[in-house]
Amino acid sequence: MGLTWKDRGSGELRRLDLEGIFVQIGLLPNTEWLKGTLELTPRGEIVVDDRCRTSLAGVFAGGDATTVPYKQIIIAMGSGATAALSAFDYLVRTSAPAIAAAGSRG
Repeated sequence: MGLTWKDRGSGELRRLDLEGIFVQIGLLPNTEWLKGTLELTPRGEIVVDDRCRTSLAGVFAGGDATTVPYKQIIIAMGSGATAALSAFDYLVRTSAPAIAAAGSRG
């Protein structure tokens, strides 16, 4: 197992043999489309509480696009499960008219 890449300067193919690899594809989330809808940090992360609730009632978020620390795949999967369970709990405990009338975290 290893990593093979093309050197952009020389065009040369290079290889590094490895026992394992963790690939990080970026540091800034793609949340531009949420501006003005949900509370975002200056870095573009979706602000969530401990139940993955956002600033908009009935909207939950999880994973690397949120303020959840230690953004690795297993952490993202866990926060996604928390968001799903929180959304389910919200729907079970909230009636449709109350959802329409709500304007912030529920």
